[in-house]
Amino acid sequence: MKALLIILIVILALFALTFTIYFFNLDMKLIRVVYDKMGKHYDNLEKKDKRL
Repeated sequence: MKALLIILIVILALFALTFTIYFFNLDMKLIRVVYDKMGKHYDNLEKKDKRL
């Protein structure tokens, strides 16, 4: 019975976490931050000339 209660609490906590991420659109906000940082990095790289 104690194990079932622990499993139920874990499932509810995971649901609350995923619902919060979905409700506040946190995944796309995180991706935007990563995209901006990667863009700055790749904009500073030296480009190869693709002309033949």
